[in-house]
Amino acid sequence: MQCIVNRRDQFSAISRYWLPELSEIENLQKFGAYSKFPGHGHNYVLFISMLGEIDEYGMVLNLSDVKHVIKREITGQLDFSYLNDVWTEFQPTLPSTENIARVIWKRLAPHLPLVRVQLFENPQLWADYRGEGKQADLTIRTHFSAAHRLAPNLSAEKYGKCTNTHGHNYHLEVTVEGEIDSRTGMVVNIAALNQVVEDYVVKIFDHSCLNDDIPYFANIVPTTENIARYISNLLESPIDELGVKLSNVKLFESHQLWADYTGNDMQGYLNISTHFSSAHRLAHPDLSLPENTEIYGKCARVNGHGHNYQLELTVKGEIDPSTGMVIDLGALNQVITDYIVEPFDHTFLNKDIPFFAKVVPTAENIALYISNTLRSPIQELGAKLYKVKLVESPNNACEIYITD
Repeated sequence: MQCIVNRRDQFSAISRYWLPELSEIENLQKFGAYSKFPGHGHNYVLFISMLGEIDEYGMVLNLSDVKHVIKREITGQLDFSYLNDVWTEFQPTLPSTENIARVIWKRLAPHLPLVRVQLFENPQLWADYRGEGKQADLTIRTHFSAAHRLAPNLSAEKYGKCTNTHGHNYHLEVTVEGEIDSRTGMVVNIAALNQVVEDYVVKIFDHSCLNDDIPYFANIVPTTENIARYISNLLESPIDELGVKLSNVKLFESHQLWADYTGNDMQGYLNISTHFSSAHRLAHPDLSLPENTEIYGKCARVNGHGHNYQLELTVKGEIDPSTGMVIDLGALNQVITDYIVEPFDHTFLNKDIPFFAKVVPTAENIALYISNTLRSPIQELGAKLYKVKLVESPNNACEIYITD
C-alpha cells in the first residue's frame, strides 16, 4: 500500500524583490514594500511530502534520514541567508515563495521520492510545487465572521441547535494555479488576488447573516459545503482575469470541520478533525532489541512512548440539494467515535489493539488500519472515504489516499 509521509522543517531568511531593469519607482509599483532595501525576512515553514510503499517495518522512509537530507541540501544552506545571493537559481528569477519551493524540489528530487513541496511564507500565504515544470499553486488565507442557520430544509429534531441562528469565525483559503514568471518568480500578483477575495467575498460575507443578507441563501441551506461552492462561483471569473485558475476553495467552519470545493459541479469534500492519545512502541516482533534500535532508534525502547495523535478524515460525495451536505455529519462523527476514537484513546496500541500485536504501529500502519476500518461504514452513509491524515507530531505526519 502506498502512503505519503510529510516532514516539517523551517528556516529564517531575507530576500528582496528587485529587478535591475526597472527603475526604483517601477520596482515599488510592482512589488510594493517588498522592493525596499535591504530586503525583508520571514520565518519560512517547509513541508516535504514523499510517496512510497509501506515496508515490512511499517515505514515509507526513515524520517530521521530524511531530516538529515533536508538539512544538508536545504535548510542548512538557506537558514539565516540572503536568498537573492545564496543559490544561483535566484539570479535570473526572484526568490518568491513559489520559486523557492520549485528550487527546493529541484535540489531534493535526486535524494527523495517527492510528491509535493509546500512552503509557508507566513500563515496567510504559501506555495505548493509538485514537479510540473513552471506550474505551481499559491494559497492565501483570510477570514470573515457570519451568522447562519441550517434551515429551512433540516429538522430541529435531527440537527438541534444548528437550525437556530448562530455564528462562526470562518477561515477561508483560496488556491490558484499558474506558471511561475521567469523574472518575478510569481504565479500571480498577490495584492490583486487579495483584493479580489476581499471585494467578492469578505466585504459581502463579513458580519452578515447568510440566510437573510445573501440572496443566494434564501432557499439554499448555508452549510459549509454550499458556502464553499458559492464562494468558488463568485471568484472563478475575477481570478481568471488575473491570469491564473482557481483550483480550490477551502472553508473552515471551525478547527474541527471544513469543506473543500474544486469546481466540479456538485461534488464536494468534507473534512473532520479529531484526536486520540495513545502509547506505542516501534519494534518488529521478529527482531532483537539491538536490531529494532538500529531501525527505530529511541522509538524502540521497551516501555514505549506516546503521542497526542491528530486525525483528519476527508470524505467525498455529492452535495445533497436538499440538505446542502456531502454526508450526515452527526452520523459521520458517531462512526469515527465508535470505530476509532473510543478503541484507540488512552491505550497502548501494541497491547490493546489486536491488529498491532504483530504489526508495528508506525504512523503509516495506524493510518492504513484506520482507512481500512472506516471505508465500509462511511460508504454505508452514502459517501466515500477519500483521505486519512494522521499527525503524530508537529514535524511528522502521513496520508493515505483511498483510490478504489
